Amino acid sequence: MSRNTKYVQCAMRRSIAGGSEQMTSFIPREFAKVGRVLRLRDDSVGWVDGWVVECVGEVVVEGDQLPDSHKAIKNHRKSTGDSAPRLHA
Repeated sequence: MSRNTKYVQCAMRRSIAGGSEQMTSFIPREFAKVGRVLRLRDDSVGWVDGWVVECVGEVVVEGDQLPDSHKAIKNHRKSTGDSAPRLHA
């Protein structure tokens, strides 16, 4: 029997050349501690070090209940007409 991981939405920041980068994401609750430095996977470049947890949300979500951002974006585009082909003059 596999255990279902619980997730919490967190705001994170990491230093980059010339400034910083910020991200909000759901991460496993065991890693969601303010001040903790994390290594996160980026689909385009692999693992990226240096993400510092700045804020931890209060709502805990089961892994199978995580929001699907791709589905939400697709539904938004469909409902607003953003997915319709553009007419060129």
